[in-house]
Amino acid sequence: MTFFVDYWMKKEIKNLLDNYSVSEFEKLARSEDLVMSDNTSVRVLTSKPEKNKANGYVLLMIPGWSTVVPSWDEFLIEAMKDFEIVYFESREKASSGLTRKSEIGMPRMALDLKEVIGQLKLDEKKLVMFGSCIGATTIVCGLVDKLYNPLLPVLVAPPARFEYPEFHRPFIAITPHWLLKIAKPLGRQWLIRSKSDTPEQAAKYIRALEEADGFKWKKMGLHLAYKRYWKVFPLVENHVLLVAAEKDKMHDVKVTKKVKELIKNSIYMDLKTNENTHSKIMVDEIRKSIPKFKGLNY
Repeated sequence: MTFFVDYWMKKEIKNLLDNYSVSEFEKLARSEDLVMSDNTSVRVLTSKPEKNKANGYVLLMIPGWSTVVPSWDEFLIEAMKDFEIVYFESREKASSGLTRKSEIGMPRMALDLKEVIGQLKLDEKKLVMFGSCIGATTIVCGLVDKLYNPLLPVLVAPPARFEYPEFHRPFIAITPHWLLKIAKPLGRQWLIRSKSDTPEQAAKYIRALEEADGFKWKKMGLHLAYKRYWKVFPLVENHVLLVAAEKDKMHDVKVTKKVKELIKNSIYMDLKTNENTHSKIMVDEIRKSIPKFKGLNY
């Protein structure tokens, strides 16, 4: 039975991968490389809605580790109808330009968000910061360090520890970055068998793996793979919308529920599946939440 499930998944994934080469949002958005204070460049994709449909709010999106834009295409296409969108790509992604002096780690990524907000002159009183996985934990670190104060922080399954195959975690420090190319077949199997609910989810993860830069992954991974952030969550003073997907294999719902207990001003919501958190359903929940959060963080 397992053989037929694997065969079906692999066949569906192969058919889907071509569709994820370039997303609709990438075709419509404006791409810009912003230079950070340590001379590292990061890419942002921006879009603005039609004036008569704009709701006046900016959605700053911080996706997870090496996440590719097609993973969020349905969400972004829906959100761009009335939100101004700023889609941020963090330092481990292929689009970043690292220098020999580039800083790394969670505090630096949170500082990148502050600098993007400053460079684009975003009004924090009209700002929704939406983060998924490591992107959500990055938002948390910046909230704790008072780097920004958005109207509405939305945190989708923020992990206290970087999701990484446990069998590989002990070897990160000694593994040469070029070995990632050799390890990709094992990575594909891990994503398909252990971390994906559907062929669509697996295909998105696999595209991220295919585009992975081994040097950047190792450099960033050394600062994330061994750290735990449980002590950070109780320090959050902002009111946040905390979103879980209890059926998502990639993000353990037990972790999200524990984060709920640690962030005193969190409103917990379960959208059940990874597919729902990446869809119009999630955008509608953000729209409904904005009026509830007005005045809470100011």
